Amino acid sequence: MLGMQVSFNIWDVLINLVFSYIATVGFALTVNIPHRVIHWSGICGCAGWMVYWLVTEASGGRMISNTLGAFAVGLVAVVLAKWKKCPVTLFSVPGLVPLVPGAPAYMVVRRLIDGKYIAAHQMMMRVAIVTVSIALGFLLSTLFQEAWNKYIKRLKLREKRSEERRVGKECPYRC
Repeated sequence: MLGMQVSFNIWDVLINLVFSYIATVGFALTVNIPHRVIHWSGICGCAGWMVYWLVTEASGGRMISNTLGAFAVGLVAVVLAKWKKCPVTLFSVPGLVPLVPGAPAYMVVRRLIDGKYIAAHQMMMRVAIVTVSIALGFLLSTLFQEAWNKYIKRLKLREKRSEERRVGKECPYRC
């Protein structure tokens, strides 16, 4: 499925980039993200949406597309947070906005009001699957980052111990 050839033109990519950036920055402005990081939260949202869109274009399902998109948002948010020395939530919360299923959630409420309970239930299941997959992707990115940091810490500790042993062998008096 994911190995299929994907064909799209540059306008598709450009439109998706522009509108995901606008949606992310618009939400960031709404929730009063500091102005010095609004652009970068937009970049974070673009990264997540483009991963989602590319996986969807490659015939990935709704769940895997949202999971990988949220995973990308989580990774980019942590990198930007370390680089800009800001909390991760300044990038991750607006970055997840393009992935949120707003129109299907609206359709659920509308169908419930119209009395179309079976159609509303089907749509509600779609919304639930997308919501859970976004949460799963973000959770997996957090777990990946913690495992990566632990791995780097162990490497540095191993290197330090190796250096101490090497220095210890050169000095017979245990300096």
